[in-house]
Amino acid sequence: MRKKETAAASKLLKIKVRENLSMSDGNIQINEANKKKIITVIRKYRPEIIFAPYPNDRHPDHIYAGNLINESVFYSGLRKVVTGRLNQYRPRRIFFYKSAYDIPVSFIMDISCTFKKKLEVIKCYSTQFYNPKSNEPETFISSKLFDNEIETRARYFGFKIGAEFGEPFYSFEPLKVTQENIFEI
Repeated sequence: MRKKETAAASKLLKIKVRENLSMSDGNIQINEANKKKIITVIRKYRPEIIFAPYPNDRHPDHIYAGNLINESVFYSGLRKVVTGRLNQYRPRRIFFYKSAYDIPVSFIMDISCTFKKKLEVIKCYSTQFYNPKSNEPETFISSKLFDNEIETRARYFGFKIGAEFGEPFYSFEPLKVTQENIFEI
């Protein structure tokens, strides 16, 4: 079922490539094998920006994933870390996103033009998020309260930047502001 949900979400997002690194759900670990998987993918696709869960959350997987990704981004830039023929590469930035707990905010992205799409994508995951037709026991993220929180959060952060909807992000590294981009930041 999760594969079907992921395929539907990927289609809506028009994702060209999606790879599953086969880390155990509910048991993500920071170890050499998992670091190597992430380093290999980073070097293969060479993204400029990585998005990761903020490493303080109620779900241990989010905490470990955020820290695992952060470490892997660093190590992907080291020559001595060997991953076959793939050369060292380090993305320019990691931006951490909010899950259940509040995060320090470095910037808020205006998502007003994509918010409806975000909701459509979330609805693809009907076994995990709110689904009024579900007979499964209610969880933290499958409750109507959580469903309402998604929009409330986006409206709250949108209001802070004068937009209808916003998404907060955090960067451990300082962001450069110049006279040319100050009004865009």
